[in-house]
Amino acid sequence: MIAPTRSDRASINDGLGGISHQFAVVRGAVNPDLALLGVVLFAVGSRSHQIQTRAREWIAAELGTDAAVFNTVVRHSEAVGVDARDRGLLAHELEIAAADNPNYWEVRAGKATAGQAVSTTSASVAEDLATLTQEIFTRAAELDDAA
Repeated sequence: MIAPTRSDRASINDGLGGISHQFAVVRGAVNPDLALLGVVLFAVGSRSHQIQTRAREWIAAELGTDAAVFNTVVRHSEAVGVDARDRGLLAHELEIAAADNPNYWEVRAGKATAGQAVSTTSASVAEDLATLTQEIFTRAAELDDAA
């Protein structure tokens, strides 16, 4: 299981804490093979290092360890989230679509609209998600080898 969380205390203590409690119940009563692969911080500013550090400390306090927290943090980009939902595309697909963004002079000349443009931040979010995917597969393989 992978548990996403935001960096605020309520998300960590209430959200992740609630998931942790439900996880223990399900593992004990229904599925003893259920394992926590990791916790991922998402929607965090890419330069919010102190916030990330504090969130990791809170997660460690909530779970009793910081070993479960993935190194990769998925950055916050409201524009990418809006574009993804409006266009029905994933971050890496938005990154490709951004290459076809109209030039500003095309928009000024009325040959294109600003609404046609896709956030160029999609490349950074797509990179975060690709890096997280690699980290997930690496950790899964390590846990599999240890079993």
